[in-house]
Formats: sequence, structure tokens, C-alpha cells
Amino acid sequence: MNNVVLTGRITKDLELKYTQNGKAYCRFTLAVDRGLSKEKKQEAEANGQPTADFINCVAWGVTAETLNKYTAKGKKILVNGSIETGSYTVQDGSKRYTTDVLVKRIEILEFADNNNTNSQDTRPFGQFDELPYQEASNEDLPF
Repeated sequence: MNNVVLTGRITKDLELKYTQNGKAYCRFTLAVDRGLSKEKKQEAEANGQPTADFINCVAWGVTAETLNKYTAKGKKILVNGSIETGSYTVQDGSKRYTTDVLVKRIEILEFADNNNTNSQDTRPFGQFDELPYQEASNEDLPF
């Protein structure tokens, strides 16, 4: 099974591109915190060691369009996808290897402040529209 779930912050504003066939895609890098304790993080930073990993991701179609519309640099998202490896040859004839997360599903944890979108629902917790409550008795159950 090849399944990846990451939560992190987008490292730069996304650029939506299209293939020759018109399919939307975007490549981006996600900064994923290593989850170090406060003390270990301070120690690592003092020693010039990284405290986050930078994961290359690619999203296609509606997922790419949604990311481009509702997120921006520094915003936190959750991605679910799979690891995809590949290679290509550069002009000097040397081979380069790639490892990307092929994004299948996203959850936007922080929305961008642009494009006329609300970054959060401003109603206090518990004040959302409620469905009418209807009392049920054991006689109403079909089993």
C-alpha cells in the first residue's frame, strides 16, 4: 500500500498550469514540521539542523484548481496521496531522479485571505444551524 498523509505549510504561492490537453496541475512544496519537542527544536535550530522536511507535491484537475483558488504561501493544508518516483535526463546527459507526493485529496486548514473567500466561519462554536430534533422511542425502531 502506498499512502501518504501530510500536514504542513505551502512554501510559496501556487502557479496553476495546464497540459497541452487542457488538464490543470500545480507543483508545490509542503513544509512539514518534524514534531520535535520545544527543547529539541531549539537545540536543532541552534545547531543549524532542520526542524522541518520539504516535500514536493503535485496536484491535478479540480484538486489543483481548488488549491490555487483557496490557498497561498504559508497556509496550512493536509494532503493525502501516494509517493511517485520518476527520472529525467538533463541536457548534459545526466539523469535526475524525483520523488513527489501525487495528491489525491486535500483538506484546507487555513484559507487564503484573497479571492473574496472567508478565512473562517465567524460564528462561535455551537451556534451553527441545527436540524430539528425529533424524539424516538424503542417502538419506532425496526429491529
